[in-house]
Amino acid sequence: MTGRDEGTCWGGDTTTLAVTTPAGLEGEARQELRRALRGARFRSLFFKGNLLVSADLPEAEAVASIAEAQTHCVASVTPVQRRAAISSHPDSASAVAEAAAGIGRISPGETFIVRCRRRGKHDWSSRELESAVAARLAAMTGGIGEYEAATDWQVTIQVYQDIAYVGVNRPACLLTRTPLKQRKYRPGERPLNRAQWKLREALATFGIELPPGGRALDLGSAPGGWAAVLAAVAEEVVAVDPAALDPEVAKLPNLRHLRCRAEALAGCREMRGQFDLMTSDVNREPAESAGIMCALAPLLKPGAPAIMTVKYTTRHRQQHEREAREVLSAEYEEIRLRRLPHNARETTAVMRRKRGEGGGAEVLAQDRRGEGSGMSEGERRK
Repeated sequence: MTGRDEGTCWGGDTTTLAVTTPAGLEGEARQELRRALRGARFRSLFFKGNLLVSADLPEAEAVASIAEAQTHCVASVTPVQRRAAISSHPDSASAVAEAAAGIGRISPGETFIVRCRRRGKHDWSSRELESAVAARLAAMTGGIGEYEAATDWQVTIQVYQDIAYVGVNRPACLLTRTPLKQRKYRPGERPLNRAQWKLREALATFGIELPPGGRALDLGSAPGGWAAVLAAVAEEVVAVDPAALDPEVAKLPNLRHLRCRAEALAGCREMRGQFDLMTSDVNREPAESAGIMCALAPLLKPGAPAIMTVKYTTRHRQQHEREAREVLSAEYEEIRLRRLPHNARETTAVMRRKRGEGGGAEVLAQDRRGEGSGMSEGERRK
């Protein structure tokens, strides 16, 4: 396809768009694009702040729909028509130029500009690729490569390590705007891991608040996501895990790290009734995790809340929940289970320690399946 088409974008009935967004806001950008483009489909590019979107619309209509939408997270939208496999070697320019020429939009005598945005590690810079592609493309099409003046076409190269998506478009058919949202987290506030959201959701959903001077016990704490959340609301946090905590968590002034397995605290008389909250995100069988919670129940003050993640280790989810509830009922009451937004193959259990005296360590002795595996309790929070 050749020739000029002033003021419009080329494209058939299916359009592919390379979209950029502030890192961390990809999910919100997807929702905005779904509202703007009916039936939009997304492909992962494995680089933060980048989305590949397909829609069954002509390019002009797709770009115009996004331009007219009230978006807060979309930074740029570029129609792309071809992709090329590339490498870190400078010869990649040939493959990109061939892809651009194959789009068939640049005619002899027409002017074009080449712009590249590169992600990944290569032996060439974006500017070097722009120059090399422009020279090759001019030879292939008879067009005139320009770098600063207004041009008939813009050749956009979006590089994602070993793949380059190439678009040849009228400059007026490219969308660039300043996102109203610039980042998801302020400096120093980025969560250590996804698991932190699970605990935040549990605290908010079930209305759990620590009293002034409150103390929290976090089982299977490494790398420390839950401990960091607790440290922001508790006077003191005791993190229990034989594995190391993240350095930023370990240096929190109100956190104490006990490098042992949770079972080692069973029967610890000096800690009995010392905690206002106990949490556990250990990666164990549900009944086993529940058994640990029961064994350490005496460390909680009577009536104090506890939070535990019930891991779905098989497809029998209801069975796992039932088993966990049965074990927990020996030491806890008001047991509630709910799947929260950041739960993956798991659910969250919230409960309160019974106000009477419990058996504690005896429960653990009855449910020690898997002991001796050497697995760190808090490892691999989802």
